[in-house]
Amino acid sequence: MKLSRAAATASFFTALGVGMIAAALVAAGGEFEEEVLSSPGSVSVTYKLRPMPAAEPVEVTALDLEGVWAGTWDHTQMPCTITINRVEGNRFSGVLRQGEAKIAFEGTFHDENRRVFFRETKVAELGPFSEWSLGTNSGEFSFDGRTLSGTGVDRWGAYKWNVTKE
Repeated sequence: MKLSRAAATASFFTALGVGMIAAALVAAGGEFEEEVLSSPGSVSVTYKLRPMPAAEPVEVTALDLEGVWAGTWDHTQMPCTITINRVEGNRFSGVLRQGEAKIAFEGTFHDENRRVFFRETKVAELGPFSEWSLGTNSGEFSFDGRTLSGTGVDRWGAYKWNVTKE
């Protein structure tokens, strides 16, 4: 079979490109399959990537809770900060600040499932609010260990919260 110079050049560079892609896929842990169809010059290429193994979440402990977390809180998703200033074993306590309001809380950390459970225990300062309903909250660490998010419930119903460590 005689090919023109242009066809030969195109075939060469096509094969080179396919080869480079195949090498990259295999190096990345993928599989490469090539199927040549019966008509001259037609090539069908199938690329398959094996699923990448799931990365493990960052290990977190109760001590990782200590510090200042900022984000949103409550039914209206208002800005807030959570300062966790005491960690003893798997127990922790701190202060939730939303505007000028300061609410004390205490809770527990469960390292086997990366979850926190805490309850608001005392309104230290009401701030601009006419009242505050002490809530009960649960949440979990993000995959990278930098964010806590969860839900809470008080007498006005359920709400969401989300905070990231500063």
